[in-house]
Amino acid sequence: MGPRLKFLVIGIAALCTMEWRTLLFHLSPAPNYSQGKVVLYATSWCPYCEKTRALLTQQQIPYKEFDIEQSEEGKAQYLRLAGKGVPVLLIDREVIRGFNERKIIQALTIWQTQQTAKKGPLEKIEANR
Repeated sequence: MGPRLKFLVIGIAALCTMEWRTLLFHLSPAPNYSQGKVVLYATSWCPYCEKTRALLTQQQIPYKEFDIEQSEEGKAQYLRLAGKGVPVLLIDREVIRGFNERKIIQALTIWQTQQTAKKGPLEKIEANR
């Protein structure tokens, strides 16, 4: 085996080892931790987490938040979602890593449409009053 091929094999092995959580995430669907809701994995000190909180509040979106440094359950879910940085936002089964306002708004719009479709006729009438 030539030196270039050895380097390539070692490089691929190292990359796979470092990125095993990401590979696992892409090989299996995201767990449904949100159960049809919005979940934010964040820290108290992260400015992008604060921007995400502000956006969710501005859009009047109810959400559950896990501080991944304080919550064992939140940290475990975050790792299973291949979290590497914060914020990680789980909207139904869609995972958004980092603060990307356009992607978040787009996912929330789809989620809200699905939530409205799930409501029965009486709930829709009450919501419009």
